[in-house]
Amino acid sequence: MAGQGDAEMARSRSLFLWDDGSPMRFYVRPGLAKLRLAPLPEETAQGTVLFEALNREFESMESGSDASYLSEELSTQDGDGKSPGEAASVLKTGQEDSTLPDTQLQKEEGPTSTCSSSDVVGEAVKTMQHFMEKFGMDLFTVTQAFLKNTGEVETTSYFLQTGQRLDGHPIWNREDDLELQKEDERVRSKLIAKFGAENVAKRVAFRKS
Repeated sequence: MAGQGDAEMARSRSLFLWDDGSPMRFYVRPGLAKLRLAPLPEETAQGTVLFEALNREFESMESGSDASYLSEELSTQDGDGKSPGEAASVLKTGQEDSTLPDTQLQKEEGPTSTCSSSDVVGEAVKTMQHFMEKFGMDLFTVTQAFLKNTGEVETTSYFLQTGQRLDGHPIWNREDDLELQKEDERVRSKLIAKFGAENVAKRVAFRKS
């Protein structure tokens, strides 16, 4: 049993790594409605808190402190018989504005959130559980959807629901990421034609973060 648990833990960690072993990071894209207005500092902090948990997950892999916290938390809550949908707030999909779960978070002035590590990871757990419950998919599938959609919550939700992106562009795959690393203007132009200049710029930032 212990060997099986270790194998599952190792597999969970590998979900959030690039092919070269470096950790992945995510950012939250504002919903369509929010694009019309400049976000307030509070909205920015709340919008990014979800994937701070995943960033902590990646960073903790080197120290080995609590790298499997996210997967263990998912297993624990499922084992207690608690429905993931009960713990997660409803996220709007489709053409509606996407919102994050409503929680009481401690904030100080400025855009930086001061939530504890467990609170932030808890938010990620709830959102991942919500997507798993809503779309009837496992953790691996939901995680891959996030990665292929550059970590954008609303776009990922729409993709899991419809099989396509909100903007009509294709999702990213390993071959596209390899092409993105090449210092070739012709290759970059092809990627821009395929994904759009904005999405290419976001992917570059996503890969470097």
